[in-house]
Formats: sequence, structure tokens, C-alpha cells
Amino acid sequence: MSIKIYNDNGTNSIKQIKEIEESLNYKLPKLFKELMMKHDALRLDNDVFDFINYYEEEDERDINFSSFKKECKNSFILDEQINVNDVSNNGIIDLIVFVFFANGDYVCFDYRHNPMTDNSKVVLVYHDDFVDYEDCNSHMVINHVADSFEEFMEMLHE
Repeated sequence: MSIKIYNDNGTNSIKQIKEIEESLNYKLPKLFKELMMKHDALRLDNDVFDFINYYEEEDERDINFSSFKKECKNSFILDEQINVNDVSNNGIIDLIVFVFFANGDYVCFDYRHNPMTDNSKVVLVYHDDFVDYEDCNSHMVINHVADSFEEFMEMLHE
């Protein structure tokens, strides 16, 4: 995996990462934690990934990693969870946001099928598109992106 760093918000300690992990109540992927220790709120030069979207069309997005520091109010990782996990507002439990987009969508680790894993799948969540069910419940649209964080990082390009 080759990453080209454009900008970051300094480093994170193992203690900071463990505290966030404990607050989230999930084990984050090892490679992700290693990357966040070296580069908080990472911005990459090779920050675009291509995928087939939920509507079966070719699509691409450029990414911004969340921060592990509370003072990053616009991108603090724990604050990001509120919007995605709020079931009363069409949210979904067991998704952990780690990337956000300017349009309000998110890339998340998906723990819905295996909450004990430290190598979850990666999904894109559309913040303003919803799936409605016959029982009158609905939630934000989820789009599979990669089978692991490593696979996701390999997808990135300029």
C-alpha cells in the first residue's frame, strides 16, 4: 500500500486510540490504528476511490479521515457516530464512521455481521438516501465498498 500524505493533524498516542476504541466498543482494524497513530485527521494526495454505487452506476469519492482529537470539532470520530447510529433518525447501529465527505456521506467500518472482528468490511453510507421497509422502518442506504480496510486503502488513487 502506497499512501501520499497531503496533510495531517499530528500524531495520536496508543492511549488516545485505545480510549476511542473503548468508547466505540469495537476493535478497529490494526492497519487503521497504525495509520492514525502517525497521522491524525489524515488527508491524502491519493484520496479518491472508485466503486459501483447502490444505484449500479460507476462513482468516485475523495476522502477525509476523521480525527481522534476532541478539539477537531468538525471531524472528531466520536461525534461522527451520532449521525450514523441514530436509529430514530434512520441511522444504523454497528457502523463506525472513519471517513467523511463534504456532501455529508460517510465511509464506515461495518460490524453488523461480526461485532467482535478487528477486520470489518468497509461501506459507504448515504446520509440523505433511505431504504423503506414494509414494516414502516427505514434507514440510510448502505453501499459495500471493500471487504477490509487494507482493500479499501488499495483502492485509493490520485
